[in-house]
Amino acid sequence: MTASTSDSDHLDLDTLTGTRKGPYRSFNAVSAVQIWQWCSAMGDHNPLYLDKAYQEQHGIDRAIAPPAMMQAWTMRDVNMRYAPGSSSAAPYEVFDVLAANGFPGNVAVSYDIHFHHLLQEGDRAHHYNTITSISPLKKTALGEGYFVVEHAEFMDQHDTVYAEAYITYFQYRPAADSNAAAAEPSPAHKVTTASEQPTFSDRRAADLTVGDALPELVIPITHKLIVAGAIAGQDFIDVHHNAPAAQAAAMPDIFMNILTTCGLCGRYLTDWAGPGSRIKRLQLKLLAPNTPGDTMLLQGQLKTLDVGDDSPTASVEFAGRNGRGYHVTGSAVVALAG
Repeated sequence: MTASTSDSDHLDLDTLTGTRKGPYRSFNAVSAVQIWQWCSAMGDHNPLYLDKAYQEQHGIDRAIAPPAMMQAWTMRDVNMRYAPGSSSAAPYEVFDVLAANGFPGNVAVSYDIHFHHLLQEGDRAHHYNTITSISPLKKTALGEGYFVVEHAEFMDQHDTVYAEAYITYFQYRPAADSNAAAAEPSPAHKVTTASEQPTFSDRRAADLTVGDALPELVIPITHKLIVAGAIAGQDFIDVHHNAPAAQAAAMPDIFMNILTTCGLCGRYLTDWAGPGSRIKRLQLKLLAPNTPGDTMLLQGQLKTLDVGDDSPTASVEFAGRNGRGYHVTGSAVVALAG
């Protein structure tokens, strides 16, 4: 990735940073139906979220939303409209300005999320966003463009922050000879082994050793998974369901959105740590796209274990590899059940 110059250098992008915009509200309260749709798309069977017997045993009286759903509640509808009561300020004016100046493509690049508490059925979400920085013009395999960092604050009906994230996007002019469009998955990397089924028993710090490998998770990448994940996260951007639109953005086919990747990584972590665990921080970097016909293999390792006065926490590093290389690399801090 290198710096570049073009006629767009006259753009005064600094004027588009530093303004906190919002609130952007949810169309609906947190519901068991939407949680079910998300869990179904992600293949996430953690009993914490919807299992009545498990919930009654642990004094939970409402459905629990997976933490990776944090952004889904306040997304725009299929017509790209925000919910009633939302701010009329365009939260992503920078993308509109760049698109109008010849940079129409957009992909998410990374997430850095802190989870403070879980939403429950009946809660009502809203969020604020601030564009914190815009890079100089850069040249990448996808094309040349700008890296844009957003700080998003997600709040419940009591104005309590339940999650906050720094999200990096790349807004770009697709390269005519994009490597992303030309590359094909390597048949030699196809994963055919089945994943170990989670037991959904809580991991205890006393039973863990730094360096332990997490069980592998094999995820076939299908059109159904990509579309179902995008819809479950209320992400109706056409590159995740419309092949010509994705190809115009220098991708070979529709591709997985970052909300689905986040959901699958969240599932991977709690499949291992158990339903009594809580993900406190999740950092993701997106690399090669997940496109239909490929397979992603998630692998991870326990890097540190902190047994303090409060609940013990585990630091995990993980990566998901497909036929093009790494789709996602990341790390997480997980509070263990005991």
